[in-house]
Amino acid sequence: MNYISFLSDYSGALSDIVADFPMEVPASMPEAYFSSPVSVRLAWLILILLCKLDGKAQFYRDVPLSYLFLANNLRYVVNKVRTSSLKFHLGDEWIEKHDAKVRQYAANYERVGWDRVMSSLPANAAAAMTVPEAAEWFRKFNSAFEEAYRKQSSWVVPDSRLRDEIKISVARKIGPAYRRFYERNRAAVSRQAGSHGIVRYAPDDLENYWSDLFYGPSGGSFSSGSSSRSSVSSSGHGGSSH
Repeated sequence: MNYISFLSDYSGALSDIVADFPMEVPASMPEAYFSSPVSVRLAWLILILLCKLDGKAQFYRDVPLSYLFLANNLRYVVNKVRTSSLKFHLGDEWIEKHDAKVRQYAANYERVGWDRVMSSLPANAAAAMTVPEAAEWFRKFNSAFEEAYRKQSSWVVPDSRLRDEIKISVARKIGPAYRRFYERNRAAVSRQAGSHGIVRYAPDDLENYWSDLFYGPSGGSFSSGSSSRSSVSSSGHGGSSH
């Protein structure tokens, strides 16, 4: 992306070079996006790069990590276009289109990476239930949340805005439902004999854990209790290949 952005600074010279080498615009790249033959070629180079990144993402064994990889890299590409001369060649429509793709990759990550946690809460989190039923839902949630968090604690999102967007979105999808379930059932389950360790997380604990995500191995830590924390490691990260 650095090389391509440098090329865009010399569009005058490039126009002279490419004048004798007309290029057929692929159907996947609407010509209306671009103002000149130079712009078409720059967009084509970026498209090739994005296709290669799509191929590289397939090597990740963790599907949510592959989506995070794509979101990270495409956000970097979009930011590079937005803050360089490439913006004048590709235009606002190109930026908006690819920003939307970043959001879609992030949404796919959330869906795949946190679906088991979301489904570990009852459909109606405020519904009345017996103490054994509530205890079993707490156990399911604990297991799903701990597995998801432990796996993702070493993953990285370098862009601070994207990092915050993802964390806020995940918290909004899970946090309110867990809070309703917790507030309705915590006291009854905690009073039950032998219930130690069943209610592990207060809603604020979850917020704290989410806030630690995406900084890499030193940013996220995890424990079986809601107050103490110990370091864990997990393979893979959502790093970038700029």
